[in-house]
Amino acid sequence: MSKQDTAPVLHCKIDEKAFSRAMFLCRVFTGLAMVYFSLGCLFYWREFLVNTAALGFPFAVPLAFFVGAAELFFGLFLLLGWHTRLSALVALPLTLICAIIFFAGDYNKAFVALCLLLCAPLGTLLLLGPGIISLDYKRSQRAARRFFRG
Repeated sequence: MSKQDTAPVLHCKIDEKAFSRAMFLCRVFTGLAMVYFSLGCLFYWREFLVNTAALGFPFAVPLAFFVGAAELFFGLFLLLGWHTRLSALVALPLTLICAIIFFAGDYNKAFVALCLLLCAPLGTLLLLGPGIISLDYKRSQRAARRFFRG
């Protein structure tokens, strides 16, 4: 017998309730931050539009409105847990674009902190999913019941 055969096997037990609560809190805080950020962009429309035009983005008016509104809707989707992985995937680049416009291309410490603080939980939600406390879970339960009805 070699040493590799006698090595202990480690098992990781996951508490589903704790995991779901953690994913719920991650979704809520990230969604609230995205909604707050997008409402700030939409309430200060003129500055956001001027920044979009000053950075040289094409179609500044429609782009600024689209980015602000999309950030708002994907933040709401994350709050509800509706299409969570797709919302997190789309919100990652959208958040970066919105932050570049909001800070007018000035990459200071606040910009880097915002990007890191929003991209870390979005990546977590993208990889791990929404958990039990979400509309995605309810939708998958209904689909499973329909499939296994017989």
